[in-house]
Amino acid sequence: MATVTRNRAKVVATDAPGPWKSWKMKGRADRCIRFIETYCAAPKGYGAGKPLKLALFQKAWLREVLADDVNAAAMRIPRGNGKSTLLAAVAVWALFDDDADGAPQIPIVASTLSQAKRSVYSVAVSMVQKCDLLAERAVMFSGIGTERLTTPSNGGECFPIASDVAGLQGLDPSLAICDELGFIDVESWDSLLLAAGKRPRSLTIGIGTPGFDRENALWVLEQRILEGHVLPGFHFTGYNADEGCRLTDEVQWAKANPALGEGFMRLDALRTAVAMSLEAHFRIFRLGQWIEGAQSWLGEDGRRIWDRLRDPWQLASKAPTWVGVDVGLKRDSSAVVTCQIRPDGRRHVIARIWTPTPEGRLDATDVMAHLRELCDLYDVKNVSYDPRFFDVPAQTLLDEGLPMLEVPQSIERMSPIVVATFDEIKAERISHDDDALFGSHVLAAQAKIHERGFTISKAKSRDMIDAAVAMALAVHSSISEPAPKPKRVFAY
Repeated sequence: MATVTRNRAKVVATDAPGPWKSWKMKGRADRCIRFIETYCAAPKGYGAGKPLKLALFQKAWLREVLADDVNAAAMRIPRGNGKSTLLAAVAVWALFDDDADGAPQIPIVASTLSQAKRSVYSVAVSMVQKCDLLAERAVMFSGIGTERLTTPSNGGECFPIASDVAGLQGLDPSLAICDELGFIDVESWDSLLLAAGKRPRSLTIGIGTPGFDRENALWVLEQRILEGHVLPGFHFTGYNADEGCRLTDEVQWAKANPALGEGFMRLDALRTAVAMSLEAHFRIFRLGQWIEGAQSWLGEDGRRIWDRLRDPWQLASKAPTWVGVDVGLKRDSSAVVTCQIRPDGRRHVIARIWTPTPEGRLDATDVMAHLRELCDLYDVKNVSYDPRFFDVPAQTLLDEGLPMLEVPQSIERMSPIVVATFDEIKAERISHDDDALFGSHVLAAQAKIHERGFTISKAKSRDMIDAAVAMALAVHSSISEPAPKPKRVFAY
């Protein structure tokens, strides 16, 4: 038995070899497949809680990349094809069994540490915890910045890490795993390859969907192959629909998504997604296609979509109301969007927008006065704002009794807010008064797509979009805290 001290408590894990060590199989791929299908349980989705049954395309890929002459491999594949689960299972196998060259080291790399933990590492931890034979041979450390799984029997470790060039160069991986390779820069990929070269045998693998731009490792690697470069020891696999195909071509869906044929992706889910999603979002994440340049977050027919929502309506006095605020700095504009739920259930939004003076200045006192007026007229549930440029005024308003709600505009925080608003717009559950300036802000917003979805970006947008941001804050807040249903009145 091995004893490890963690947070002053002693954790005991057996250092006895697992039963898999007695297997007579020599091939790494066959050992990996057998290990996964014996000890790794699916954490969610199809077959949750039961040992994984690898799909034929997954087994074929493992046999290709675990060959002795492969040092690095990449796969381009749309979302929903079991990518994270497969990578997690391979990480677990490599930690417990693949130790021919000394203590295994398996870093799980993503664009951010939180992404690495959420997508693959947490799945690997779950697989270990759900199998008694694995759990009794592992120790899990969960300290901030030191999270890792260790195996005393072979000195192995598996841990999440961000794609920081300097941090990656200090590794010594036996197997390095890159999640969402389309959102990792090529310098980080190269650093990982250089780190992996310290052992007689090491492997770097990455799987991902295309990124929104082409400044990423997946694009560069694929282009090197297409241009005829000889990349010794590198294996590339691609699943994607044909460029320029119709968005609704279900034959192309099947070509891009092998999980459809294997039975763990539902066709009706894609039919719903194509009807509700941003076109660029669907092509990237569901068809595995590269989309060049930024696009309107509402798609190519954004103006028609927004115009169809035009339906003027008078906000009701003292009715439940939600407010979003986006305050600009210097030459940016500021906007306040007010949202109420109409009798038919639609969310009506109106905007008040302040543009900067010729000197590029904005006065926050005008915004503050407008917010006080709104709280006098309506039953304002909350005022959502980004504290970056409105912290002091918001604190003043909070001291006055206004229901201020701080919403930092990080990618992780804003993505679900923007997606929820986008869904309401696509489903025509939004209405507006046809304010031309408000509409220009909404239509100018450009999508910034990342590995978890998309948000709207001021950096990518050509014109001011502050009212679009404020609208998203107000609409999402109204969804998160819906107004109470009106009581029925019976006449006797």
